[in-house]
Amino acid sequence: MDSHSFAQPSLSPTDFFNGLELAPPVPGPRSYKSRKYRPCDLCRQRQVACKIDIGPPCSLCASHGRQCTFVERPKKKRRPNVAASNGEGSGVSASIQQFDVTAAQLSPGFIAQYENEQTFNGLNGHNGLGVDPDSSPNQLHHLGQDASPIHYMDPYLQMMQGGIRIRPLDSQANRCARFIGETGESNPYLLRHYRYDDNDECTISKLTYRRIKSTSNQNAMPGEKGEPPVVFMLADDSMAQKGEPRVEEDVLAKGRSDIANMFTEQEALRLIGLFFRFVYPYFPILSKSEMFLNGQISPSVLHTLPISLLSAMYATALPFMLYDDLLATTIVHSPPSTNQLYRISWLAVTQELHTPRLATLQACLLLLQRAPTNRYTTDTPWKTSLVGWSVSLAQILGLPKECSDWTSIPTWEMTLRKRLWYGVFIMDKWASLGAGMPSHIRSDDFDVLSLTESDLEPPSLDPNSNAIPNFLDPDTDSSHFRLLSDLTMILSDIMDSYYSLRATQRTSKDFTLSLDLARSLRTRLKMWNDSLPPGLALRQPERLDSRGMARLSGNPSLSLAYIVATMTLFRALLRPLANLTTVEEEDHGIVGSRLAVRAGAKECAKEVVEFAENLGRGALDAFWHSWSRANFAIASSFLMQLLVTSESESEQSEINELLARWRWAMRIGSGSTGNGLMSLGLLRLDGLLLENGTMQPATG
Repeated sequence: MDSHSFAQPSLSPTDFFNGLELAPPVPGPRSYKSRKYRPCDLCRQRQVACKIDIGPPCSLCASHGRQCTFVERPKKKRRPNVAASNGEGSGVSASIQQFDVTAAQLSPGFIAQYENEQTFNGLNGHNGLGVDPDSSPNQLHHLGQDASPIHYMDPYLQMMQGGIRIRPLDSQANRCARFIGETGESNPYLLRHYRYDDNDECTISKLTYRRIKSTSNQNAMPGEKGEPPVVFMLADDSMAQKGEPRVEEDVLAKGRSDIANMFTEQEALRLIGLFFRFVYPYFPILSKSEMFLNGQISPSVLHTLPISLLSAMYATALPFMLYDDLLATTIVHSPPSTNQLYRISWLAVTQELHTPRLATLQACLLLLQRAPTNRYTTDTPWKTSLVGWSVSLAQILGLPKECSDWTSIPTWEMTLRKRLWYGVFIMDKWASLGAGMPSHIRSDDFDVLSLTESDLEPPSLDPNSNAIPNFLDPDTDSSHFRLLSDLTMILSDIMDSYYSLRATQRTSKDFTLSLDLARSLRTRLKMWNDSLPPGLALRQPERLDSRGMARLSGNPSLSLAYIVATMTLFRALLRPLANLTTVEEEDHGIVGSRLAVRAGAKECAKEVVEFAENLGRGALDAFWHSWSRANFAIASSFLMQLLVTSESESEQSEINELLARWRWAMRIGSGSTGNGLMSLGLLRLDGLLLENGTMQPATG
């Protein structure tokens, strides 16, 4: 790929791990650079050269099967300590933790804090710690010996009201937080009795545990019963170094190198900007506030995000590269392979499964949002398996637990955990529906409250974005994801009521029971639809700007989801109609209900046909959830079911007309220039219609 010249030079992963500056160049004297690379802890201890070709681990750590760490403080050199002799820096406590920002991959929650730290340009004349007695506890200081960036105040300790410091769970470079369940070998009711330090942590047999405080337990009156204890194990990554199966380090190093060579820094940042512009509004599973500083993307995300998540974000954003002025002229002619990006992401995920973070789960969800490699076939069982892995990861990370009343983590992490849980919940339910498989999540296994506006980040777009303006629907906001999560809760109840193995046995032969269960579900669907804001109403014309140009809007995927959820309910009501006894068929009440069910099913069929006919280019080119593809195929199957169960020639003629319109709308939407959303549904419909030439509709 041709290189491009920009004002801000790119940094390789090696540069980053060697502690070079991340800040953009500023006018004036050149900032101080170390005359030697910073060695990792093992090489420093053994006093050998630390050889890093692409990125950590170095050759020595790789030969010992361990990860490079950069947390130990360099040994002091013999030099006069002017600062100490003047009494300066005496306020620095010996117990304060140091943190090397070059140590391994960091959590996205660290990015904003890292960028806001005060950097050190050269020696400050004290030859010691550059600590200002009046400085903030979160300022970044450098050690004079080799200019390695080290935090002597933990950057993750955020200040809360009352001067209380708080550390996010998903913040530590060398430890991952795992939820302690009720039945495991670590008993949370036993752990609650141990002595915890000021960070709410205790160490037992080299295992560190962190308790989570909540307002419900803290405000409990004497004699009242508190909530069950919430405890996480902070497992050191070194404990999983021998975990198998795992990927060879040279394979991962090649993946890092390939990612670094695909894009210039500017191109990479613009791709991330496209992700937040076109994907994030509909699937907000990241913390936007932690990646944006003053409305702009922090360049440090290229160095702090693990390659599993970074490559998945690149791949998800690539389809929108035409909407960026730079990318539309640079990589558009020979874009990087999305297949390669997804493969690198999956490769890194398989390694991270031994020490999972939130970023690991975020990468899995973006892998699940991947467009199909073959538009005319269903997804392979790998996708259903990955859904199960994602659910398991969410449980390991403690996401099914409601965290709104936790006082031990910052607010941004609470809201991210809730959004991430509902991202998993949504993917599980809709992917299970499309695959015809049971859900991996039971309603009794989570207590996360429904999303509210306070759980969602402001929808404002980057005012300084270089993307082509006015192409995104201005009505795009956080309501999409919240409404989708509410709708998915209704879908989950529909599936539990009718489509589990035992529910199917109960309801497929009992029309009266099916009707009874449907009443409340139908009411909830109607209430959900009535609550939609005008910009998200079901019947929407093509969204145009003031110049008559189409705007991109991913909200139609929400409309289709509502229609398919309604279809799923009517499919359950149509099943027992084929099993009515002679007595039931003569029952006037059942006859009336049967006619009402078929009338409602046909109305639902008309709704989906009109929906497809109104889809314009601005909708088809926007972001669609990956399971929307199966939803179109489900609609085709539903229309065919109505045709083959037609009860009169007039009804058969009516359904045939709807099928013709539906078939034409899908041909327009999935032609050679289409995005493949409707291709599977069209193929299924054509095959069923061809077969239907030998099938006779039931007439009565």
